[in-house]
Amino acid sequence: MADRAKIGDAIGKIIFLKLSQEDRQELFKKFDVAKPDWGRVAHFTRQAITSTAAARTLSTHYVEQMAVLQPALEPHMYLGGASTCLADVICYLALTAAMRSFDDQRKWALCTVSRWFDHMQHLLPGLSPPASIVLGEKVEFNYETPDVLPALESLAALVLAPGVSQEVATGGAAAAAAAAAAPPPAAAAAGGEKKEKKEKKEKKEKAPAPAPAADAAPSQPDVSKLDIRVGLILSVERHPEAEKLYVEKVDLGEASGPRTVVSGLVDYMSAEALSGKRALLVCNLKPAKMRGIESAAMVLGASDAEHTKVELLVPPEACALGERVTFAGYEGEPMAPVSKKDWESVRKAWEAAQPGFNTSADKVARYNEAPFGTTHGPCTVATIANGNIK
Repeated sequence: MADRAKIGDAIGKIIFLKLSQEDRQELFKKFDVAKPDWGRVAHFTRQAITSTAAARTLSTHYVEQMAVLQPALEPHMYLGGASTCLADVICYLALTAAMRSFDDQRKWALCTVSRWFDHMQHLLPGLSPPASIVLGEKVEFNYETPDVLPALESLAALVLAPGVSQEVATGGAAAAAAAAAAPPPAAAAAGGEKKEKKEKKEKKEKAPAPAPAADAAPSQPDVSKLDIRVGLILSVERHPEAEKLYVEKVDLGEASGPRTVVSGLVDYMSAEALSGKRALLVCNLKPAKMRGIESAAMVLGASDAEHTKVELLVPPEACALGERVTFAGYEGEPMAPVSKKDWESVRKAWEAAQPGFNTSADKVARYNEAPFGTTHGPCTVATIANGNIK
């Protein structure tokens, strides 16, 4: 069997999670097809990319990780060997968007993975997964393979221009950023010889600003940059240094454990009313210290026009912890900040999007007129109609 440590690394990158040693061991446990544990499947796939467009942009990333799975599957039917394991199920679900975006060249270059994937997409529907496990339409495969299979190293990114690389963050939330175009190796070598002369020249002459691209793609909607997720408030305590603040422990389904969140809700809800409740939280704003305690997310609440009443936004009960909220018509993957500039971009996205958050006359939480959407329906509030959300 191929090195399971390498396979575990690849799977972590495919599902965009940082896996512990215990997680990796669990991946290769037999998946009981008679009594499937869909809760564990949902836990491991909570950050997987589901957008075909996003997966297409990340095609190089997926090809690199699937190339690790390829030799592991050559002598076996499944990633765990002779029988289905948890890794088979979560990898299949996490790779569906990528497989939908792949052309025949990629499917042929990864023919062993394609064979396994096609087998899994016929196997899983028979296990009657719950509605929260979205299988979607089957991926089509062209079985008239060429005499010579294309080499993996010959595959260019599907949508990126030549010379542009793609960096993928893999330690929690999934995200990607296109890097600046780099010259080919030969050009880089030649450029090194002229570097000194070029630097001297640039001191004398200021290069003109590049003209904007004529066919630039439209910018991503600000609201889609926000990582809004379903959480469960485990405990609530009064802040020791601020009488109007609560300190909450919130489970977002993350392997790292609950987050500490500080909220100014003392004047509106009792600790007992908050504890044990599901809520929606913005999870990719920069952590901020509030009177000495760092808050790692922000609870969203709806208020009336006078701001005398505040209520939590309520996700459908069937939603898995950590499920991301989306808005129809405002597609895009949330940002995963790693630098000061990234944090600033998320803050600006929040400030731009927040005025559009509201509750409808029938108490549905919305961005403009698009509901806060989940796989089990829209999020709501208990009583506040035509209110504001922040």
